[in-house]
Amino acid sequence: MTLHRTATNDQLSTRSPETGTRQSRPMPKRYRALGSALNVLGWVSPVSAGRVLNRMWFTPVHGRPGERTRAFWNSADRRIPMHIGPEGLDLHCWGPPTAPVILGVHGWRGSGSQFRQLVGPLVEAGYQVCLFDLPGHGLNPSRSTHLYEFVQVLLAIQDQLGRPAGVIAHSIGCQTVVQALEQGLQPGYLALVSPGLNIEAMVDRFSGFIGLSDRVKRAFKHELTAYSIEIAETWLGEPVAIWDRLNHDFARQVLTPNGLLVADREDEEVDWADFELTAGYWTGAETHFTRGLGHYRVLKDDGVVEKIARFFGERL
Repeated sequence: MTLHRTATNDQLSTRSPETGTRQSRPMPKRYRALGSALNVLGWVSPVSAGRVLNRMWFTPVHGRPGERTRAFWNSADRRIPMHIGPEGLDLHCWGPPTAPVILGVHGWRGSGSQFRQLVGPLVEAGYQVCLFDLPGHGLNPSRSTHLYEFVQVLLAIQDQLGRPAGVIAHSIGCQTVVQALEQGLQPGYLALVSPGLNIEAMVDRFSGFIGLSDRVKRAFKHELTAYSIEIAETWLGEPVAIWDRLNHDFARQVLTPNGLLVADREDEEVDWADFELTAGYWTGAETHFTRGLGHYRVLKDDGVVEKIARFFGERL
């Protein structure tokens, strides 16, 4: 596949990276041990194993924010309490309160603090940067959550602050933005970093990481299907499974704002083919591809930070 809108920082070819070496983060041993235990349980009761995995999937695991992270949040110029859901959340903003707003939307098991390298350059470019921890993450006191709840957070912030000039999202946060676009989010521009837009592929990757047997994997997907339909009925008013909304066909219909697609060819959580597919149908996006940064370090890379800041700076 030839990408005709590509701006890279290392002049990459368009060959599939499967011909090269994928630099993956090792899966923690406790996850492998959990997968083995669930496989054993699956021989006795695959339904029970599937239910355990389903509960895990909707309960993001993370540690307490460290001193460095807390210091970052405390450096904000303003803290705006948002009355969203039973727990609410705090919106932390840097830059003049009258400046155009850029929101940062983190991914699963992530934090708004992951965008800290972008705050200074974007404020210097003339923006107000607003970051937050989504439900079930970081400083947010809730624990169990789902993507449709994330969407309501973005829409509530837009209701209170007005249309954002831009949104920067990472990983599953990009899927949150896609779903929010369909429900009324109206950003001026988007920057999607390592977008996870194919939920079935990500579930398959997770299942492979922890070594699930086919038997347990089938049970897991069955539970995900049933529970996601239940959530959709409550939050969307229609009984739709995640496989039918969280995919490229859905994203293709709503990714109409102009933007920037950033991805690494050695991403360990999303296949390169998914990024190629996104680049093919998101015709209003510039592309910036890297190598060797993986799924997370791409947010810390000086070249990526400079590219994103310049992208938004040129559009003021």
